[in-house]
Amino acid sequence: MNIIKNVEITNYKGIEEMQFSCGSINIIVGPNNTGKSSILESIWMAVASLNNFKDTLSTHLYGIGVTENIRHLIRQGKQKSTIALETFENDRITLDLVYTEKAYPEEVAEYFANFITDASKVGILDTRHPSLRTRSRMDIRELYSLESKLGRLSGELESTDELDKLLKRVSENLESAIEKYTNELINSEKIFLTSKLNNTLIDVHAIMGTYYREFPIFNDEGSTIHRIPLIISSPHVAGVGKGISEIYNELVNTKKLAVVLGTLKGRIPYFEDIRESDGNLRVLLENLDGPLPLSSMGDGFKALLKLSFMAPLIKDGIALFEEPEASMHPGYLDILAREIILSSEYSQIFISTHSLELIEYLLEKAEKSGKIESVKVLRLRRYPNGRIEREICSGKEAAEEMETIKTDLRGY
Repeated sequence: MNIIKNVEITNYKGIEEMQFSCGSINIIVGPNNTGKSSILESIWMAVASLNNFKDTLSTHLYGIGVTENIRHLIRQGKQKSTIALETFENDRITLDLVYTEKAYPEEVAEYFANFITDASKVGILDTRHPSLRTRSRMDIRELYSLESKLGRLSGELESTDELDKLLKRVSENLESAIEKYTNELINSEKIFLTSKLNNTLIDVHAIMGTYYREFPIFNDEGSTIHRIPLIISSPHVAGVGKGISEIYNELVNTKKLAVVLGTLKGRIPYFEDIRESDGNLRVLLENLDGPLPLSSMGDGFKALLKLSFMAPLIKDGIALFEEPEASMHPGYLDILAREIILSSEYSQIFISTHSLELIEYLLEKAEKSGKIESVKVLRLRRYPNGRIEREICSGKEAAEEMETIKTDLRGY
């Protein structure tokens, strides 16, 4: 399935400028530090920006690790990064990341001013943005409470000069605390993320270096935009996606579990069933007297199981997989490749990998199933001067150049 037609990335992390066209299955290869993870992150951010920066499995920006060391999100020496996606429906998603050491850019001034006003009000911030609770914020809360109590006391008792003076002093301290807190927010290191669909502003988020979290500044809640189902999976980022048990429950709730289990039985000869018992998942295998705890199974089996569980949740959507072969027994790579090729019928797939065997399996199965033309391989190379070169080749071309791709993976 094709959703994204072209990707353009400018000044995101170590990527100075990159543009490539996409197929239904997109394989990104190259040695370490050539930007493979950054490409997957940037696609995720742009697509997720249509849905308040979260995906189908409720992964957020902080979950994929983009809220740490925020200055490094934008290429050294630059203040702005742009990620632009063109879809096959001729829509254009544009995500700008703008870095400010202090203050804020003019284009978000109105929205950020409203955010700051809300942030200084008792009750609003505590429920929406608990991560913004600083000492100044606690001072404001205590002063609001004290001002309220003194106001009630003044109404119940006959007013006195001393009480009026105390109330006035508390009110002045409150104003001072709000001003201090406002200045903290304004002068904090920030990156603003502004998302547009066909030049219409959809969303503004801010990542604040002091808090290492993202905060919604503006969202066009009345918009009728199409939100694209999206997932990302990475063995290197702990916060990415949900665990297998959570995805299992989601499949149960959406009545999709039976289809997945039927598919697994056809893919893995010795697999019979998986069930939940006392809050834990247990796997039933052939020729065993009883079920085994999922926790006792190998990482490769669990990775394959998680991929199979995810597949129905991204129908008509996009799946981003960083090194799906990690911790996987070589015997599972054949099954993994077959699952990816089958998933590409109803999802667009982006994969970064270091596994030559997985690439060979993918190309072989794509050829056999008549999908080789839907495969594109993005080859990345880094030169001694730091410049990254990219080359797009078709599935057929990649199959003919496996020795060269092997060199790409090694980096020499």
